[in-house]
Amino acid sequence: MTESEKPGLHADTSQRGDLEALRACGTVALLAGGMLSVAALVFSEGDPYWQVLGVFVMLAVIGLGLRLEAAIRERGQS
Repeated sequence: MTESEKPGLHADTSQRGDLEALRACGTVALLAGGMLSVAALVFSEGDPYWQVLGVFVMLAVIGLGLRLEAAIRERGQS
């Protein structure tokens, strides 16, 4: 059996790439949500709208969830 015929070879490399992409998207969303929340608090005239802060916090929570999902999937592979 050649390496290209092994059943788990291609699935494993594509799964690894998916996990890295998922982790990268989660990191970007987490950092963007946190930075935008801080910027809204610092640069707003008066109190920022709670809807704006809510959207930015939700973006950070989604990023955290994506990173957790990648970690759980990676742990399940080993």
